Amino acid sequence: MFPGRRPHAGIRLEPVEGGMNFSDAFIVDDTATPERLARAADLLNCCTGIVMLGPAIVLWPSMREIRCQVIDPTPAAHRCEEEYKVLVENAARALVRSKLGALLPDRPLRWAVVEKRVGVMVEAWSG
Repeated sequence: MFPGRRPHAGIRLEPVEGGMNFSDAFIVDDTATPERLARAADLLNCCTGIVMLGPAIVLWPSMREIRCQVIDPTPAAHRCEEEYKVLVENAARALVRSKLGALLPDRPLRWAVVEKRVGVMVEAWSG
């Protein structure tokens, strides 16, 4: 088995964050007001909520790290590990360039790619 391969290659996907629904995420993008950005930063700093940056990056805070999940835009695609890495690299650049990026707590970022599957998110790859 190769790391990062799709389930058809023998990697079992696990529910992400206990299969929690992303519907409670606090959503921001670069058009967000300074007040919304400050609220998002506070949620991440205090570990009191998840934040979604635009339609594709979900940030799950903990005291040790921030788990950054990239929602796969084409989950039916057959991807190799390098393609997952490119998704993560592009998302990481977008986060750094975003207005929220400058407000992130000083914690390591741990990245993964997730897919939407009938009401839950499952991890497809982590680096």
